Amino acid sequence: MKTKTLIFTFMLVFSTATFAQFKIPKNPMGSMMGAEEEQEPAGDITQIQARLVNDVADALSEVIEAQALIAEAQGNAEKAASLRVTSDTLKGGENRDEAIQGAVQTVKETAEEQQAVFSASEDMSDDSKALYAKALVPYVKSVAKTAKLRDPAMDFLKEAQNEIKSIRNPMQISKMQGSLSTGMFIGQNVPVLIGSLVKSSTDLLSFAKSNDLDTSEASSMEL
Repeated sequence: MKTKTLIFTFMLVFSTATFAQFKIPKNPMGSMMGAEEEQEPAGDITQIQARLVNDVADALSEVIEAQALIAEAQGNAEKAASLRVTSDTLKGGENRDEAIQGAVQTVKETAEEQQAVFSASEDMSDDSKALYAKALVPYVKSVAKTAKLRDPAMDFLKEAQNEIKSIRNPMQISKMQGSLSTGMFIGQNVPVLIGSLVKSSTDLLSFAKSNDLDTSEASSMEL
């Protein structure tokens, strides 16, 4: 009985050892591939960011140009000149990453300042009516164009965050955060800005109507 038990035990140990010796890993290159993926995250997201930056810069430059027209209508020539400089910087294509962050703040502050005038509902002078009429369609059109970037901005932010979470190398994480910082800034700030601009456009239309301006073309635009 003892002999049979010993033989059975010996066979079991031999069988287990043999299985372990010849067991094939699920992915023999797993560790090497994982290391390569850590060092080289997907490059497509940088191209997506480049397109998003260009689209946002283009849209905001048009918003700022329209805000300059409104500033003129409100008798603020100095503000109008400053806004045009900002718009030209965005159009130039150089230092767009830095310019966008400043432009978002400029657009936000300007919209709030100009909206305060709309809300006051004061009567326009004849000269102001002509300038407001000139600004009305470009402003609403540029805001509508910017509003279309809300979902792409939010989608990019989500993808960028997922991309960063997938990296295990701390140094690579820092590098990736730096390279995607402008796109992430857009994702965090532009959707909020769009909400303010849509409200500003609505108030501008109401202000224009109360002063008997033709708002039919602007009102037909999808915000």
